[in-house]
Amino acid sequence: MDTPTSERRIIRELYARQGQTVGDEVGDVYREINRQLWVHLDSGKITRERLYVMRFERLFKLYPFFESAEQVAPWFLDKLAHAYDAQEGAAHLLKRLHEAGVRVFTASNGIGKVMNGRVENAGLSSWLSGRFAADDVGAMKPERAYFDYIFRHSGETNLKRTLMVGDNPVTDVNGAVEYGMNGALFGLRWREESKAEFSTDSMAKLETWIFEE
Repeated sequence: MDTPTSERRIIRELYARQGQTVGDEVGDVYREINRQLWVHLDSGKITRERLYVMRFERLFKLYPFFESAEQVAPWFLDKLAHAYDAQEGAAHLLKRLHEAGVRVFTASNGIGKVMNGRVENAGLSSWLSGRFAADDVGAMKPERAYFDYIFRHSGETNLKRTLMVGDNPVTDVNGAVEYGMNGALFGLRWREESKAEFSTDSMAKLETWIFEE
């Protein structure tokens, strides 16, 4: 999913509710705040529920809003659940993987109904064999319990023939590699070091690497 595009649009819509026109710079500030808080979440310093509110508490200190962070947080999640911007080339890659007999699963640390709604409305769900999210699994990446659950419920057994593609180098890529899978990093959102075999922000390049390299 093209989450940056979705989030910037929703942030513009948010401030339009108070008659204010803002540019993408406000969305970019939000995304950096969110990135920093996810690092704290990954290290266990805050909960996911607290993160959803804190990111707006910090944003509203810089760009004031007439409603509280507690009021805006559920509104934002609902908007994000219905924001289905797909990465350019995602449908082509998923279709090609499906036709090659590859089983594809989503594995998110977010709320299942949010991620699943976005994937469904983006028209990508038909290429998937299953979907996993933290609130369904009862654990979060990079916990071993998360990956244990996926392998137990997916029926997959060969770690070395499994690839995790994620945008978080710590929870997605490093967690998968340390568990025994292969890992590829997609996007430039995070700054932490990763153990990825391949890194890119292009679906086309990811497709070339998977099928040709």
